[in-house]
Order: sequence, then C-alpha cells, then structure tokens
Amino acid sequence: MNSNDKKGPDFLLEKLDLELNRLDSVYDDITPPSLSALTLQIKAEAVRRRSRERKELLLFWMCSVGLVSIVLSLLTASPLVYLVIQMAIPAAALIVAATSRITRKGYGAEE
Repeated sequence: MNSNDKKGPDFLLEKLDLELNRLDSVYDDITPPSLSALTLQIKAEAVRRRSRERKELLLFWMCSVGLVSIVLSLLTASPLVYLVIQMAIPAAALIVAATSRITRKGYGAEE
C-alpha cells in the first residue's frame, strides 16, 4: 500500500477543495463584458468573417479563371499536348492498379 491509500478520501477532498478555492481566487477579478460590448464584438467579428470570406471567394475565382485560361490556351495552342495528357492519366492509373494487384498477389492476399 502506498501513502495515498493510507490518507483516504478525506485527503483527496481537502486537496480538491483547496484547488477549487485557488481557481475561484484567480477568476474572481474577471468581470464578464456588458451586453452592449458583447453585441459590438459579435457584430465586428461578423464583419471580419464576411470580409475574409469575400477575399477567399475572390481568390478562388481568380485561381479558377487562371487555370481555365491556361487549359484553354494549351488546348488551342497545342492539341497534341492535351491529348497526351488525356491518355497519360488513365494509363498511369491502370499501371498503378496493375502493380498494386501484382504486389498483393505476391504477398498472398486474397481478392
């Protein structure tokens, strides 16, 4: 038996009470904001959030228009590059699937 078992639950209750009193003393001087101040903070945060969302949406549209314009310029300038990309992606997917299947078979996994 260790020393904590000998002291029993009274010791733990006293320690808990001491720590709770310490927490109370730390947070006694904190006053909650008034309703009007809290309302102003909420409104300001809503405005900041809307502004941030608007900037994010603008950035998304700029990136998407840029990507679409790059793809269209590649398609019109060099259709062969576009066709090669269109064939390379499915071919790569088939190669990865085949190698993973062969690897699983090699380890004796059932399909």
